[in-house]
Amino acid sequence: MRSTTPRDLSGHCTRCLLNQSICVCAALPTVMARTEIVLIRHVAERWLTSNSGRFAALALPNARVLEYGGGEPFNESEIELAGSAVLFHTGTPALSVMPRRLIVLDASFRQASRMYKRIDALRALPVLSLPAAREPPARLRAPPHAAGMSTLEAVASALARLEGEELAQPLFALHGELVRRADALRGRNRAYPSGFKPSAASSVR
Repeated sequence: MRSTTPRDLSGHCTRCLLNQSICVCAALPTVMARTEIVLIRHVAERWLTSNSGRFAALALPNARVLEYGGGEPFNESEIELAGSAVLFHTGTPALSVMPRRLIVLDASFRQASRMYKRIDALRALPVLSLPAAREPPARLRAPPHAAGMSTLEAVASALARLEGEELAQPLFALHGELVRRADALRGRNRAYPSGFKPSAASSVR
């Protein structure tokens, strides 16, 4: 599901941007996480139907979205705050401290890699790197590598590690619901893991 939402939102929900026939707003959970989630969204993702970061922001009151790209300057001071960490796949160990704020790159894998290199403030932050899911779920987009996740799935996995599986489970359920509704719209039938669980959702050491 990589289609683009029409700019006039014809036939689409003005909140979740999905086709009105699969609008997910009534099923959105409210997840009260202690950790602030700051999504840096690449401009190319803004109108994509398959952008899952949008749903993380809708479900988490303690979340906000910063736009990146499109020729506009990016204000790095927004992420140069004490207690911040960045969610990025580097293979590094788990964080040694509990972050108050988690910076998440909401972009394709290639775009996220470029953003990490170009935004100097990100490389100064401690990194939370997640393992690959033990049971990869059905996804809106196929990841480019085994450890790849959608933004919503990555946020849920990170919060599972930081604050426990129980808090994160509604986000995993939302991810599964988005995939099921997209498949239904396209007449696609496939098996879904029942109650997908995050991998290695242990506490931060």
